[in-house]
Amino acid sequence: MWVAKFKIWHKNCLLRPRCIKYQITDFVYLINSWTEKKKFYYTELHILQGKEENKRKFIRDLKKEKSINKLEQRGNYIFTLNEEPIEKRYYSPAFDPKIIQVKPVVQRVDGSEDWELACWTKETLMKIMDVPVFDVELIYIKQTKLSDIFLPHIYPKLSPKQKEAIELAVKYDYYEFPRKIELEKLAEISGVKRQTYQENLRRAERKLVPFLTESLS
Repeated sequence: MWVAKFKIWHKNCLLRPRCIKYQITDFVYLINSWTEKKKFYYTELHILQGKEENKRKFIRDLKKEKSINKLEQRGNYIFTLNEEPIEKRYYSPAFDPKIIQVKPVVQRVDGSEDWELACWTKETLMKIMDVPVFDVELIYIKQTKLSDIFLPHIYPKLSPKQKEAIELAVKYDYYEFPRKIELEKLAEISGVKRQTYQENLRRAERKLVPFLTESLS
């Protein structure tokens, strides 16, 4: 199978300015698409990473977007139904049913996007380069055996503070060996006392670790 990774600057992306403004990283999974009555529809799953206050502002702002036909939120998962005139069906190559989304699209706080896709044919993947509203840098394309793909699923319910604590720990490489940051600094970034941050982090870990190890059995 062919696997490709792209760095993309999406010129007219409705997420890009909001991710920059609210310092949110949006992990986007392209669910499906279809045409109906001269409209192009597509469904996306969004998993936001950032401060809880900024997430709320991001969602409130996103709801104002005219092209968002519907928006549903459950915890940290947001589903959107986007609607575009059929003549603006720019994104149809990304929704080609022959393409496998290996990982979610990562919309970063600097405005760039990371895409990692797979397909049985190289030509199908390379069509991403021709999307008119994309400035694309091809990081790599190679033929390999696919070993893993992103499959979103509901994880144990964490409180907003627990989610923020675990996200910060991952973002700043707390779990790397050797650690790149200590609890005191993470607490400072979070704006809480060390003891409070540590308690939030430990509670999140207690919920997540048993859940994650179930898939290993």
